[in-house]
Amino acid sequence: MRYNNLFKPVTIGKINLKNRIAFSSVGIGSYNSDGTITDENISFVRARTKEIGLIITTAAASSYRYGKLKFIGAYDDVFISGLSEFARAGRCNGAKVFLQLFVMGGPNILADDLFLDVVPWVPSTDLSIYKNWTGRNKPKELKKNNIKELIDDYVQSAGRAKEAGFDGVEIKANEDYLLAAFLTPYFNKRTDEYGGSLDNMLRFPVEIIRGIKKLCGSDYPIGFKYNVYYDSPEGDGVNLDMGIKIGELIANEGIAYLHITPYGRNNVPYSLMEPTIMPNQYQPGNNVIPFAEHLKASVRNTLIMVASGILKPDEADRFIGEGKADLVAIARALIADEYWAQNAKDNKRFRPCTKCYVCLHEATKGDILKCSVNPDVLAKRKSGPDTVNTAKKVIVVGGGPGGIMSALTASMRGHAVTLYEKNEYIGGGLVPGSMPEIKYEFLDLLHYYREELRESKVKVITGFKVNQRFIKKINPDVLIIAIGAEPLNINIPGRDHDNQIDVFTAIHNADSYKNKKIIIVG
Repeated sequence: MRYNNLFKPVTIGKINLKNRIAFSSVGIGSYNSDGTITDENISFVRARTKEIGLIITTAAASSYRYGKLKFIGAYDDVFISGLSEFARAGRCNGAKVFLQLFVMGGPNILADDLFLDVVPWVPSTDLSIYKNWTGRNKPKELKKNNIKELIDDYVQSAGRAKEAGFDGVEIKANEDYLLAAFLTPYFNKRTDEYGGSLDNMLRFPVEIIRGIKKLCGSDYPIGFKYNVYYDSPEGDGVNLDMGIKIGELIANEGIAYLHITPYGRNNVPYSLMEPTIMPNQYQPGNNVIPFAEHLKASVRNTLIMVASGILKPDEADRFIGEGKADLVAIARALIADEYWAQNAKDNKRFRPCTKCYVCLHEATKGDILKCSVNPDVLAKRKSGPDTVNTAKKVIVVGGGPGGIMSALTASMRGHAVTLYEKNEYIGGGLVPGSMPEIKYEFLDLLHYYREELRESKVKVITGFKVNQRFIKKINPDVLIIAIGAEPLNINIPGRDHDNQIDVFTAIHNADSYKNKKIIIVG
């Protein structure tokens, strides 16, 4: 398939991007206690530079005085050397690189749970959410002198980004972080010049933008990421009209692009927000596109970047071609396959993201990034797995996802691999798991695995049940047992009756149960 729009060059500010794909900011859970850049962050970004127009780094803390953070730092000159290496890694294949700047703050209970010494600084404390606060550290209200200090912190951090070689910066004012709270009426009840009217609510980020331009030059590109919509059950959220007005006023400050996401109150998980910043497999993707379409109709002097669940290049290409967005921000798809953009351009197969939330789950625990479909998500290799000098005879028993990946990896390393599967088909539990229509991402993954096997050197034998005698006869150098897990048998009365079946059996034999009375538990 040829993508006529996705790979067109575009200019943001006064820098040229080779295409419309931005790698969105991703926190991988790898941080040094002193805020310096880890090798994992550098290799993670470097691996995802192929055919990317713009890389937006993981968020960098712009202030130290308002709470020590478990993030990379930009709040001191000591970080410039490491940031320079970070910028060089991002630019190694022709991408431009922006450093994302933020201050944690805001009504972020998660941050309070993960980072023991972070005080949740907020615009206003006279709210029920703070009176009934369950976190470790009681939120504190920013005074005007605190805001002025923070503005200077942001500006100086941007100056360090420029000195380190970053092509621009992105100001993070979305989700529930400090700047986002100032832009949300529910959280901003201030009566001074930083609250009340929309102009006043925007004064904090506007003064940051103006300060950066004064220090770094009017041509230094600044992106602005914000909640174009904020769902607050109590009211006083950000509706579409307000989201568009925020975009218009910020665009008038001469920024390079508006990066928009939806969000909702932090007392519910992402999966229950409507719309959500990160759709799961039960929610429709691309849910920010309608907001982008309205925003583009009102803001004509600034590029619009969209995020929130874009996983497929044909969808991204269509959104740009239809004028609904100017750039697409890709995160999870590039976690699942670091060569997503290159494969799209070369019209090759890519490993699909299944929207399973494993990456999000690890991040919210403060652990290192993991991906359920990409075992090499943080690998430091430059291209492909290491090869061996002496090939071994490898037998893999089990043709589910684990067995398939084991067989493919061993084969790519140069071993002679045979995969045995007792069923007549390859895919294991992924086959019934992909049958419900709503789980089409799993069907994409099943097709991906089967095509990868078909084009590999792995010998695949189906309909054959391996036993101990057979293994002794074959005498492999390596035996990998990947027979998968069995569904849990729920401990309820009647579980041993003949008419009780597990979900795999039910899906495989659906026609057998037509017109029968069925009880589903779970």
